[in-house]
Amino acid sequence: MKKIIWILSFSASLLALPFAAQAAGGPGIELEPAHNNLRHADSLQRGAVLFSNYCMACHSAKYMRYNRIAKDIGWSDEQVVSQMAHGLNKVVDEVQTRMLPGVAMDVLGTEPPDLSLMARLKGTDYIYTFLRAYHQDENGNWDNTVLKGTSMPNVLEGIQRHASSEDYAQAARDIANFLEYVGEPAKMDRMDLGWKVIAFLLVLLLLTYVLKKEYWRDIKH
Repeated sequence: MKKIIWILSFSASLLALPFAAQAAGGPGIELEPAHNNLRHADSLQRGAVLFSNYCMACHSAKYMRYNRIAKDIGWSDEQVVSQMAHGLNKVVDEVQTRMLPGVAMDVLGTEPPDLSLMARLKGTDYIYTFLRAYHQDENGNWDNTVLKGTSMPNVLEGIQRHASSEDYAQAARDIANFLEYVGEPAKMDRMDLGWKVIAFLLVLLLLTYVLKKEYWRDIKH
């Protein structure tokens, strides 16, 4: 029985590792919880539109295609071309930045990273906190408390200035939610299947233990 308890404890610790990794945004950074929900289709759709409108001027998500996004978040092919691509791309195209080659170095001094795996690298709490961490100094210049000196402008400035604090937070949350989906489109399917597999293995473990006890019942130790 002690072995079974140890195995269960070890399994639980392994399951907790991805969540612990996601919570780590870096040394000395206090992250706000995003509280995003991958099962919330409306949030994913809003996030896709916000990503298109505010992020794709510089960033891409090149490991995704428009038709895959449409299938997963509840859009038709026509809707994703209209809502995200704005008629500029085909539904089978990869989600690429709209910035022309070479412009980023001239304007920003660096090449903006592809955001396909950003949520897996940094976590949604980091993305949510980063988007909301912009502030103006005494000279009116924007900076970010999470990544000081970032060359990325405050893309949500318009929402921050003219919308309510709840809408501003929701916009950042929706973008973080969409980027988590982009980082692992099959995550919900994997998690749903994972618990079923673990439940099956636990039942199998119990049956194996009972069978072992039955085999050794008449054997003296």
